Amino acid sequence: MAASAYKIDPLFKQPGIYLWGCDDIPRYIGKTERSFKKRLFNRYIPRKCGTTCKSPTQCGISEILRDYYESSQLNVFRTTFEKNKKMTKEQIEKDLTITIRSYERLYGALDFSQFEKENIWFAILPFEDTNKKFIDIFETLFIHSAQNYNDKKRYPELLNKGKMDIDKDESSIF
Repeated sequence: MAASAYKIDPLFKQPGIYLWGCDDIPRYIGKTERSFKKRLFNRYIPRKCGTTCKSPTQCGISEILRDYYESSQLNVFRTTFEKNKKMTKEQIEKDLTITIRSYERLYGALDFSQFEKENIWFAILPFEDTNKKFIDIFETLFIHSAQNYNDKKRYPELLNKGKMDIDKDESSIF
C-alpha cells in the first residue's frame, strides 16, 4: 500500500497494534488507542516536509543520521545513548540543527539508521474493540512472541524490550 493510502483507507482511522521491522527482523511493537494515521504519521513517517523539517519524524531523523554521519559514528552514538541520552541528543541536535522531540524518538531513529531505508517496513493490526486492557494484553503477547523469535534467530532485542519486564503475578495471564 502506498504511503498516501492512509488518507483514504478506513483501517488507518482505527486503533490497534503496529509492528516495525527490517528485512525479517522485528524491531518495535507499539499500540495506539486512537488512530494509526495520527500515531504513524505524527511520530514515525514524514508526511509533508520529508526529512528537512525542523522537528522531523523518527524515520526522517534516521535518514538524516544516515546521510550525515559515518556508520562508525552512528555506532558510537548508539553506545553512548545508553549511558548519556541528554549528551547524545544535544550533540546530534547541534550537528544537524534539528529538534528531536523525545529520547524515545532518537533511540528508534538510531536503530533504524543502521538499516537501509528500503528494507524498513511496518504492519498494522487494527482493532474495532477499543478496550484498552484488551489492546494492552495483545501488545504484551505480541512483544513476547517477537522477542522470542529474535532470540531464536539471534537477532537484536526489540527496542521496547522493557515491556517484557512484567510482574510475576501478571504473567499468569500468559
